[in-house]
Amino acid sequence: MDKDIKGLLKYSGLIFISVLLTSKLPRDSYSVIQYIIRPIRFEHSVLYLSGVIPLAILFVGIKGLNKLKWFAGKSKLLIFIMVIAFAIPIMRSSVDFGKTTYFRGMDNELRSIDFKDTDIKISEIKANEATINVRLSLIDYGRRDMSKFKVRMYLPDSLANYFNEDFLEFEELYKTYGHQHELNIDKKLKVQLAKGTTINDINTTDWDWDTFKYELYNDSSSTELTYHGI
Repeated sequence: MDKDIKGLLKYSGLIFISVLLTSKLPRDSYSVIQYIIRPIRFEHSVLYLSGVIPLAILFVGIKGLNKLKWFAGKSKLLIFIMVIAFAIPIMRSSVDFGKTTYFRGMDNELRSIDFKDTDIKISEIKANEATINVRLSLIDYGRRDMSKFKVRMYLPDSLANYFNEDFLEFEELYKTYGHQHELNIDKKLKVQLAKGTTINDINTTDWDWDTFKYELYNDSSSTELTYHGI
């Protein structure tokens, strides 16, 4: 095999690895690299280092492409733009295609559901009650015409201790229709505070940095979605 062809495969492979490392895992808000290099928590701040390695790999890949004879004399800026504007989107699309294929192959109907986004806010705290607003966007990659399920949200310890609840139950029965159908859930939950809990207790916990888990379940199957606050 020609040396430059080997080089093209090698450096394109490095760029693809950088894309793969930063792609979200199924049913999880973290990518592979975020599990390898976790955010570092300080008292009132967070340090993110997970992007350093993918950026370094991307830099090595682009620098390697510049050395190939096909690109000799070409503008390095032009090569960089081509990689960012064309190569990376194509690679990311291939990762998304693989992810879609993976979900469609699930025998468990609810495990074919992934989440696109979620947002959790405590909008109001009274003397003995708090209001939690949850926005949850789901996408169903399955082949079934319809799946019915309920949702349960598990609280991190930082909140469970103040609410005397390990999880919160969504009362509604939700439906998705497969074939990449999207479902947007907006839920307002009223939660009783544990005795002696104050507004300051909740405001100083940094609960929004913690991990929440959603369980989708029905009589025949269940699945779990993991959302990391940081």
